[in-house]
Amino acid sequence: MPPIDEQGWRPALRMCWKHLLFVHWRVPAASLRPLIPEPLQVDTYDGAAWVGFVPFVIEGVRPVWLLPIPKLLDFPEANIRTYVRYGKQRGVWFFSLDAAHRLGVWVARRFWKLPYYYAHIRWELSAPNEVAYTTTRKSRLRPYAHVRYRFSGEPRETEPNTLEHFLVERYTLFTTYRGELYYGAVAHLPYAIQPATLLELNQTLTDAAGISVAGAPDSVFYAPGFGVLASALQPLHVANATGRTG
Repeated sequence: MPPIDEQGWRPALRMCWKHLLFVHWRVPAASLRPLIPEPLQVDTYDGAAWVGFVPFVIEGVRPVWLLPIPKLLDFPEANIRTYVRYGKQRGVWFFSLDAAHRLGVWVARRFWKLPYYYAHIRWELSAPNEVAYTTTRKSRLRPYAHVRYRFSGEPRETEPNTLEHFLVERYTLFTTYRGELYYGAVAHLPYAIQPATLLELNQTLTDAAGISVAGAPDSVFYAPGFGVLASALQPLHVANATGRTG
Protein backbone atom coordinates (compact mmCIF):
# COMPACT_ATOMS: atom_id res chain seq x y z
CA MET A 1 0.00 0.00 0.00
CA PRO A 2 2.71 2.53 -0.91
CA PRO A 3 3.46 5.25 0.05
CA ILE A 4 1.68 5.09 3.42
CA ASP A 5 4.75 3.77 5.24
CA GLU A 6 7.10 6.37 3.80
CA GLN A 7 8.51 9.04 6.06
CA GLY A 8 6.57 12.27 5.86
CA TRP A 9 3.44 10.74 4.31
CA ARG A 10 0.39 12.73 5.41
CA PRO A 11 -3.03 11.88 3.95
CA ALA A 12 -5.34 14.83 3.32
CA LEU A 13 -8.34 13.16 1.65
CA ARG A 14 -10.12 9.84 1.79
CA MET A 15 -12.47 8.42 -0.84
CA CYS A 16 -13.54 5.27 -2.67
CA TRP A 17 -12.87 4.51 -6.33
CA LYS A 18 -15.34 2.11 -7.94
CA HIS A 19 -16.04 0.53 -11.33
CA LEU A 20 -12.78 1.52 -13.00
CA LEU A 21 -12.35 0.70 -16.68
CA PHE A 22 -8.82 0.93 -18.08
CA VAL A 23 -8.69 1.44 -21.86
CA HIS A 24 -5.20 1.96 -23.32
CA TRP A 25 -3.59 2.58 -26.68
CA ARG A 26 0.11 2.26 -27.39
CA VAL A 27 1.62 5.37 -29.01
CA PRO A 28 5.15 6.48 -29.95
CA ALA A 29 6.84 8.05 -26.95
CA ALA A 30 8.11 10.87 -29.18
CA SER A 31 4.52 11.92 -29.93
CA LEU A 32 3.93 12.68 -26.23
CA ARG A 33 7.28 14.34 -25.47
CA PRO A 34 6.07 17.87 -26.44
CA LEU A 35 3.12 17.47 -24.03
CA ILE A 36 5.17 16.44 -20.97
CA PRO A 37 7.31 19.07 -19.19
CA GLU A 38 10.94 18.45 -18.37
CA PRO A 39 12.46 16.95 -16.27
CA LEU A 40 9.69 14.33 -16.40
CA GLN A 41 10.34 11.51 -18.84
CA VAL A 42 7.72 9.59 -20.78
CA ASP A 43 7.60 6.09 -19.28
CA THR A 44 7.45 3.18 -21.73
CA TYR A 45 6.58 -0.50 -21.78
CA ASP A 46 7.44 -2.80 -24.68
CA GLY A 47 9.04 0.12 -26.49
CA ALA A 48 5.93 2.33 -26.46
CA ALA A 49 4.19 4.99 -24.42
CA TRP A 50 0.63 4.29 -23.31
CA VAL A 51 -2.37 6.63 -23.34
CA GLY A 52 -5.29 5.72 -21.15
CA PHE A 53 -8.99 6.51 -20.98
CA VAL A 54 -10.24 5.67 -17.47
CA PRO A 55 -13.91 6.22 -16.55
CA PHE A 56 -14.94 5.37 -13.00
CA VAL A 57 -16.99 6.50 -9.99
CA ILE A 58 -15.74 8.36 -6.91
CA GLU A 59 -17.66 8.12 -3.64
CA GLY A 60 -17.29 9.77 -0.27
CA VAL A 61 -14.57 12.32 -1.03
CA ARG A 62 -13.80 14.23 2.15
CA PRO A 63 -10.95 15.48 4.34
CA VAL A 64 -9.55 12.71 6.54
CA TRP A 65 -10.87 14.44 9.67
CA LEU A 66 -14.47 14.70 8.41
CA LEU A 67 -17.12 12.04 8.93
CA PRO A 68 -18.76 10.81 5.71
CA ILE A 69 -21.70 12.80 4.38
CA PRO A 70 -23.70 10.45 2.13
CA LYS A 71 -23.92 11.48 -1.54
CA LEU A 72 -22.45 14.98 -1.01
CA LEU A 73 -19.24 14.27 -2.92
CA ASP A 74 -20.13 11.21 -4.99
CA PHE A 75 -19.61 11.66 -8.73
CA PRO A 76 -18.45 9.91 -11.90
CA GLU A 77 -15.16 10.93 -13.53
CA ALA A 78 -13.24 10.12 -16.70
CA ASN A 79 -9.58 10.92 -17.25
CA ILE A 80 -7.10 10.87 -20.09
CA ARG A 81 -3.61 9.97 -18.88
CA THR A 82 -0.15 8.71 -19.63
CA TYR A 83 2.75 7.49 -17.53
CA VAL A 84 5.92 9.31 -16.62
CA ARG A 85 9.11 8.98 -14.59
CA TYR A 86 11.02 11.40 -12.42
CA GLY A 87 14.31 9.65 -11.78
CA LYS A 88 13.27 6.26 -10.38
CA GLN A 89 9.83 7.52 -9.33
CA ARG A 90 7.06 6.35 -11.65
CA GLY A 91 3.83 8.29 -11.76
CA VAL A 92 0.76 9.36 -13.70
CA TRP A 93 0.36 12.45 -15.88
CA PHE A 94 -3.21 13.62 -16.51
CA PHE A 95 -4.05 15.44 -19.72
CA SER A 96 -7.66 15.97 -18.60
CA LEU A 97 -10.10 14.89 -15.92
CA ASP A 98 -13.83 15.30 -16.54
CA ALA A 99 -16.12 15.16 -13.50
CA ALA A 100 -19.83 15.66 -12.89
CA HIS A 101 -19.47 17.79 -9.75
CA ARG A 102 -18.91 21.54 -9.92
CA LEU A 103 -17.54 21.83 -6.38
CA GLY A 104 -15.27 18.83 -6.87
CA VAL A 105 -13.88 20.36 -10.07
CA TRP A 106 -13.24 23.69 -8.33
CA VAL A 107 -11.49 22.07 -5.36
CA ALA A 108 -9.30 19.88 -7.57
CA ARG A 109 -8.28 22.83 -9.74
CA ARG A 110 -7.70 25.16 -6.82
CA PHE A 111 -5.83 22.88 -4.42
CA TRP A 112 -4.48 20.04 -6.58
CA LYS A 113 -3.65 22.06 -9.74
CA LEU A 114 -5.15 19.34 -11.91
CA PRO A 115 -6.80 19.95 -15.32
CA TYR A 116 -10.35 19.12 -14.22
CA TYR A 117 -13.37 20.05 -16.33
CA TYR A 118 -17.04 20.04 -15.48
CA ALA A 119 -18.96 17.52 -17.56
CA HIS A 120 -22.40 16.00 -17.84
CA ILE A 121 -21.93 12.29 -17.10
CA ARG A 122 -24.37 9.42 -16.99
CA TRP A 123 -23.50 5.89 -15.97
CA GLU A 124 -25.39 2.76 -15.03
CA LEU A 125 -24.95 -0.90 -14.27
CA SER A 126 -27.17 -2.02 -17.11
CA ALA A 127 -26.66 -5.66 -16.06
CA PRO A 128 -24.88 -7.27 -13.10
CA ASN A 129 -21.59 -7.26 -15.01
CA GLU A 130 -22.24 -4.61 -17.67
CA VAL A 131 -21.61 -0.86 -17.42
CA ALA A 132 -22.66 2.00 -19.71
CA TYR A 133 -20.94 5.37 -19.31
CA THR A 134 -21.35 8.63 -21.26
CA THR A 135 -19.61 11.95 -20.61
CA THR A 136 -19.84 15.29 -22.41
CA ARG A 137 -17.67 18.20 -21.31
CA LYS A 138 -19.40 21.52 -20.78
CA SER A 139 -17.14 23.53 -23.05
CA ARG A 140 -17.31 25.03 -26.53
CA LEU A 141 -16.00 21.95 -28.38
CA ARG A 142 -17.89 19.53 -26.09
CA PRO A 143 -15.47 16.57 -26.20
CA TYR A 144 -17.25 13.38 -25.24
CA ALA A 145 -16.93 9.68 -24.62
CA HIS A 146 -19.41 6.85 -24.69
CA VAL A 147 -18.44 3.37 -23.60
CA ARG A 148 -20.35 0.20 -22.83
CA TYR A 149 -18.49 -2.82 -21.57
CA ARG A 150 -18.83 -6.18 -19.86
CA PHE A 151 -16.48 -7.50 -17.21
CA SER A 152 -15.99 -11.14 -16.24
CA GLY A 153 -13.95 -13.50 -14.12
CA GLU A 154 -12.64 -12.99 -10.60
CA PRO A 155 -10.44 -10.10 -9.45
CA ARG A 156 -6.73 -10.90 -9.36
CA GLU A 157 -3.71 -8.80 -8.48
CA THR A 158 -1.44 -7.81 -11.34
CA GLU A 159 1.86 -9.62 -11.81
CA PRO A 160 5.17 -7.69 -11.76
CA ASN A 161 6.68 -6.99 -15.20
CA THR A 162 3.32 -7.24 -16.97
CA LEU A 163 1.67 -4.42 -18.88
CA GLU A 164 -1.20 -4.30 -16.39
CA HIS A 165 1.18 -3.90 -13.48
CA PHE A 166 3.05 -1.14 -15.36
CA LEU A 167 -0.22 0.72 -15.95
CA VAL A 168 -1.88 0.58 -12.54
CA GLU A 169 0.73 0.15 -9.82
CA ARG A 170 1.56 3.84 -9.52
CA TYR A 171 1.12 5.90 -6.39
CA THR A 172 2.32 9.34 -7.52
CA LEU A 173 0.79 11.97 -9.77
CA PHE A 174 2.60 14.88 -11.35
CA THR A 175 1.10 18.14 -12.54
CA THR A 176 2.16 21.66 -13.44
CA TYR A 177 0.82 25.10 -12.58
CA ARG A 178 2.22 28.43 -13.78
CA GLY A 179 5.42 26.78 -14.93
CA GLU A 180 6.07 24.92 -11.66
CA LEU A 181 5.95 21.14 -11.20
CA TYR A 182 4.01 19.56 -8.35
CA TYR A 183 3.45 16.02 -7.13
CA GLY A 184 0.95 14.21 -4.94
CA ALA A 185 0.59 10.66 -3.67
CA VAL A 186 -2.16 8.15 -3.09
CA ALA A 187 -2.23 5.03 -0.91
CA HIS A 188 -4.47 2.02 -1.48
CA LEU A 189 -4.43 -1.74 -1.75
CA PRO A 190 -2.83 -3.23 -4.86
CA TYR A 191 -5.16 -3.27 -7.84
CA ALA A 192 -7.20 -6.42 -8.40
CA ILE A 193 -8.31 -6.50 -12.04
CA GLN A 194 -10.71 -8.49 -14.21
CA PRO A 195 -11.03 -9.08 -17.96
CA ALA A 196 -13.30 -6.64 -19.78
CA THR A 197 -14.83 -6.63 -23.25
CA LEU A 198 -15.75 -3.42 -25.05
CA LEU A 199 -19.25 -3.50 -26.51
CA GLU A 200 -19.20 0.15 -27.66
CA LEU A 201 -16.57 2.90 -27.62
CA ASN A 202 -16.69 6.35 -29.17
CA GLN A 203 -14.68 9.24 -27.80
CA THR A 204 -13.03 12.55 -28.67
CA LEU A 205 -11.33 13.21 -25.32
CA THR A 206 -7.93 12.14 -26.65
CA ASP A 207 -8.34 14.48 -29.64
CA ALA A 208 -9.17 17.33 -27.24
CA ALA A 209 -5.91 16.60 -25.40
CA GLY A 210 -3.93 16.82 -28.64
CA ILE A 211 -3.26 13.09 -28.81
CA SER A 212 -3.83 10.84 -31.80
CA VAL A 213 -4.87 7.25 -31.10
CA ALA A 214 -5.71 4.95 -33.98
CA GLY A 215 -7.74 1.79 -34.16
CA ALA A 216 -9.01 -0.44 -31.41
CA PRO A 217 -7.43 -0.16 -27.95
CA ASP A 218 -4.47 -2.41 -27.21
CA SER A 219 -5.45 -3.14 -23.61
CA VAL A 220 -8.79 -3.22 -21.78
CA PHE A 221 -9.48 -4.39 -18.23
CA TYR A 222 -11.69 -3.60 -15.23
CA ALA A 223 -11.14 -3.07 -11.51
CA PRO A 224 -13.95 -3.13 -8.93
CA GLY A 225 -12.14 -0.56 -6.77
CA PHE A 226 -11.15 0.16 -3.17
CA GLY A 227 -10.69 2.84 -0.55
CA VAL A 228 -8.06 5.49 -1.23
CA LEU A 229 -6.07 8.03 0.78
CA ALA A 230 -4.58 11.04 -1.01
CA SER A 231 -1.95 13.51 0.09
CA ALA A 232 -1.92 17.24 -0.43
CA LEU A 233 0.02 18.56 -3.41
CA GLN A 234 3.68 19.48 -2.93
CA PRO A 235 6.06 21.48 -5.15
CA LEU A 236 8.72 19.40 -6.89
CA HIS A 237 11.99 21.17 -6.10
CA VAL A 238 14.08 20.12 -9.07
CA ALA A 239 17.81 19.97 -8.41
CA ASN A 240 18.80 18.07 -11.54
CA ALA A 241 17.46 15.56 -14.02
CA THR A 242 18.41 12.51 -11.93
CA GLY A 243 15.23 12.59 -9.89
CA ARG A 244 16.81 13.92 -6.70
CA THR A 245 15.09 16.93 -5.21
CA GLY A 246 16.54 19.84 -3.38
